Amino acid sequence: MRAPNADEFEIWYALYHAFSVAVHEEVTREIGEEIWKWINDPKHPTKAIIAESDGQLAGFVHYRPFPRTLHGNEACYLDDLYVLEDHRGSGLARQLIDAVSAIAKERGWTHVRWVTEEKNMRARAFYEKFAEPMTLITFKID
Repeated sequence: MRAPNADEFEIWYALYHAFSVAVHEEVTREIGEEIWKWINDPKHPTKAIIAESDGQLAGFVHYRPFPRTLHGNEACYLDDLYVLEDHRGSGLARQLIDAVSAIAKERGWTHVRWVTEEKNMRARAFYEKFAEPMTLITFKID
């Protein structure tokens, strides 16, 4: 587990694009380039960790702090988590989450939070092995 190198855009973007297709929010290259700028900007809060297997990029996670206004502190929001299909079940997803959790602890963030689709039973079963589901419902206005 490590932060991506600035010259790894193409291999990161291939995974990022595959993730976007999997969650039915296909991104353009221009969006990918913007997110890559965020990840590599020391002043931007969005960061990434990548997972390798046999020297090849096999997964990634994006994360960022968010303020908890009712508690006067910050927690961590895990925005995107993706592992290539042929590496699922290998432990990489858990290692990525653990790496984000370690960063959160180091920075004094109170917890790590993320969402998944209600119908994504495979992911939910995996997450429920080590994380507590929340009762919050997410709303959106376009």
